[in-house]
Amino acid sequence: MSTMALAVTAWLAAAVVYRALSMRALSMLCLVEDHDFDPVPPEGALVALRPLHGFLTRLEFSLETLWRAAARAGLHVIVGATDREDPALRVAARVAARWPGVRSEIRAAPGLAGLNHKLANLIQMSEGIDHDLLLLSDADVAVPEDYVLRLTRPFKDADVGLVTCPYRSVPAAGLASRIDALITNAHFLPSACLAKQLEGLHFALGATIAVRATALAEAGGFEALLNTPADDFLLARHIERAGWRLAWSPMVVDHLLEPEGWVAAARRHLRWARVVRHMRPLGYIGQLVTHGSVPALILAAMGVGVWIPCAWWALEGVWLWRRRKTIGLRPSDLVAIPLADLLAFAVFLGGMRGRARPS
Repeated sequence: MSTMALAVTAWLAAAVVYRALSMRALSMLCLVEDHDFDPVPPEGALVALRPLHGFLTRLEFSLETLWRAAARAGLHVIVGATDREDPALRVAARVAARWPGVRSEIRAAPGLAGLNHKLANLIQMSEGIDHDLLLLSDADVAVPEDYVLRLTRPFKDADVGLVTCPYRSVPAAGLASRIDALITNAHFLPSACLAKQLEGLHFALGATIAVRATALAEAGGFEALLNTPADDFLLARHIERAGWRLAWSPMVVDHLLEPEGWVAAARRHLRWARVVRHMRPLGYIGQLVTHGSVPALILAAMGVGVWIPCAWWALEGVWLWRRRKTIGLRPSDLVAIPLADLLAFAVFLGGMRGRARPS
């Protein structure tokens, strides 16, 4: 075997080890039974902030899940937009009308000028509110009924300043959306779990985050993030630097994908990849080892074994199928694994160049 073939074989072996470890981390950190779970919400004022922007096909459903969770836990819900004519506000008003027992507000104001429009929205939404804990979530996120209780449980430890939890993408109709979800659920989610397991928790996942009001204030508030591209990552970093501990909840929330097509999905994944590269440049380069399809195909092209890519994808299929409940995998998704793998590698390469931009 040539020197190059040996090097590529070592790359593939490293990818197998990495994937095995990341799948194990996924099983250990997502949807695990919390034997110490307390069904009583923490003391203090709980406020949910959900920034809105534009119409989403499943927005009403995602908001309905938030109001349902709020009704169970006495959560004060605030949604907002920077444009008073934003169609999402009308959807929110319909949902709020169905839950008269939930204290809710709809706020609309331009907010501060800055590169990160979501943060500008959060700043105007949070003005003058009385709160001890803030629960932040994106407009396209659906949450379970016990969302508030599970996400806030770690705050029973007085040194916890922020809580984050994993999320899985739920595809809309069409192949593009299925591949989009697979890239997140089969690549990003296991990698995030392994990073937490190996390095400790030094980041937050932006689908939903809970933060203690005093920790947020000591970290500079939302204003410190107004011109940053990676607000979730930097929020966690600022809070940790202020002397607070970050905590992980094993609850998994759903990120509801839009039927936006190949180009829009690719742009979103590229933006995420560039943000990761911007925040963790060495770690991003190290992601090369995670893409086992590439060395498997190279070995097949070199004549070492045409069966190697098939064996890799079969192994991936077994690993993912065993965790189908966690990542929402369907039988029909298994045949899309090779395409998702190759497109994930294309996103990785594309993320090596270009500027990280705010959402």
